[in-house]
Amino acid sequence: MSKPWIPAGVISPLPLPAACGNRVYAVWTPVNQVEATDPIPDLSAVPLVDAFEVSTFAVPKRAHEHAAGRYALATLLRDIGFDPKDLRIVRDEHRKPSLVWCDDEARIRAGGPHSPNLPNITLGHSNHIAIAAVSTDGSLIGLDAEPLDLKRPRNLLSMMVSGEEFEYLDQLWDIDAHIGMQETVRTWVVKEAVQKACGLGMYVPPQSFSVLNCEEVVLSHDGHGYRLQANHWRELLDGRPYAFGFARLLEVV
Repeated sequence: MSKPWIPAGVISPLPLPAACGNRVYAVWTPVNQVEATDPIPDLSAVPLVDAFEVSTFAVPKRAHEHAAGRYALATLLRDIGFDPKDLRIVRDEHRKPSLVWCDDEARIRAGGPHSPNLPNITLGHSNHIAIAAVSTDGSLIGLDAEPLDLKRPRNLLSMMVSGEEFEYLDQLWDIDAHIGMQETVRTWVVKEAVQKACGLGMYVPPQSFSVLNCEEVVLSHDGHGYRLQANHWRELLDGRPYAFGFARLLEVV
């Protein structure tokens, strides 16, 4: 029998730039480091975990990342006044996660037909951390993170950028490979955040839009235009530098 999942550490607030607004809240937590041969833990007691999704996990690493992200989100929801036991996470056809009430009784306990709208959420994990954020103003958001101290191959560029963006990053790699690599990571996390905020994920190819020198990002997909706010910053978590990207959907036309 699998042992119950245990958090790797505490849930900590994630500082956000002022430009992200005062109705967005984020947290992070470490993820247990495991071996490929370790057993998959029992996640049945972890709030907001979907039993069917858990049943598809083939490796323990994925299970620990999933559990840490849901645990972080549940803690954040409690902090802003929601009971995670009343809620569950559903995904749409693009795998975008959203909160829904478990049942009508949960809605009544939260205040009946005039209860506040549920927050929009975004989740992520990367190299031993999990992150979660919510917006309480109705806006769709995306948050992503990657460590800056991992070596990455230059050929990533052809899979994520094109045009002027490619030229800029390619020249940086020629001038200083370390700076080029870090700027590539920064570009990637902003693009991931944009994809999440659009609710389309990788259905929007990262080469199809630019985040170069942009506080607003504009892209087109499937006959619709999307306009988004975009921000990036660095944060030191447990002594390790991470690049963060944040996006908020402003308009769909």
